Amino acid sequence: MNQTADRAIAVVGVGAVLPDAPNAPAFWKNIRTKRYSITDVPPERWSAADYYDPDPSAPDKTYSKIGAWVRGFQFDWKQFRIPPKVAAAMDESQQWAVTIAAEALADYGYPNRPLNTERTGVILGTAMGGELHYASSLRIFFPEYAHALADAAAFKQLPADVREALMADVREMVHERFPNITEDTMPGELANIVAGRIANVFNLRGPSFITDAACASTFAAVEAAVENLINFRCDAVLTGGVDRNMGANSFVKFSKIGALSASGSRPFGDGADGFVMGEGAAAFLLKRLSDAERDGDKIYAVIRGVGGSSDGKGKGITAPNPIGQRLATQRAWENAGLDPASATLDEAHGTSTKVGDVVEVESLATIFGNAPVGSIAIGSAKSNIGHLKAGAAQPVC
Repeated sequence: MNQTADRAIAVVGVGAVLPDAPNAPAFWKNIRTKRYSITDVPPERWSAADYYDPDPSAPDKTYSKIGAWVRGFQFDWKQFRIPPKVAAAMDESQQWAVTIAAEALADYGYPNRPLNTERTGVILGTAMGGELHYASSLRIFFPEYAHALADAAAFKQLPADVREALMADVREMVHERFPNITEDTMPGELANIVAGRIANVFNLRGPSFITDAACASTFAAVEAAVENLINFRCDAVLTGGVDRNMGANSFVKFSKIGALSASGSRPFGDGADGFVMGEGAAAFLLKRLSDAERDGDKIYAVIRGVGGSSDGKGKGITAPNPIGQRLATQRAWENAGLDPASATLDEAHGTSTKVGDVVEVESLATIFGNAPVGSIAIGSAKSNIGHLKAGAAQPVC
């Protein structure tokens, strides 16, 4: 235990934008009051009439229309001195990232409390880059729709002047519906700018990058942040995860895997029949525990060890493998230098899928087999806000 004490990392600031929670305190209140934030798709996001069909075999349709959505978010671009045209071209994932970073830094006490910005890094988990790039791509690909329309037999039978007028009308409607392409478009949509935007706005000069490990992206970000601190590459790191990808395309594609629930999120519960997608962002400001104690920081939690693994070869690319899960948990406890039997709570992955939940519990039972029966509680925040995908927290003990 003493040999690993110098690896301890403190959480000294938090920030969040989550369903029914514009900040971290609001989310904690929702957890304490058992708020269930899963609803039908809001009409401003996408039309259930266009994309939903309860028949799982219906082509190009989703059989689920429920999720945990961030609603009412307003980006305060003036606070961050971002030009309005630039802010308008920023995907909400980047806007959320800047917002949660500001909250975590303010929660820590910056700028009143000292923070060496030359040695503060930004490492965030994210994937797919939000939804804005889908809209701009639809505008760019107008020629494909034009060719399809021009090849339609009924369209060919129209007089030339009518065809020309219709094509012009469709082009105009596409240009009005989807965002214009400018010099701010690509930087506003790239996934890797999620971290870079924070570094830019707050002038942080430590390492800045994203991690993409699918549902383990946030875990990979935290692990990288911890290693940067342990190895003294940074003195502080803003880490966490961001996922703003709840478009109709994601629902349709996940439906074809058969992974979604159409009824609700029930991790480890009766009736669990698939996961419910959620979205949101959360940030943690990390420092070495010894530094945080020296500086008199407010400490929310201490990270004693981290561990990761890959499933390797299994039944399929999306099928959970108990061997990989056991290795990750075992490595985390070995990294911490602690006895797994000392655990009292496991905040699990708990996706609410029949196979996934069973495999996870069996894997945990193997690792915690020496603990007294009933001594370790198990839960999953996915019962409140669904599965945030790249923004999801991985198992914490």
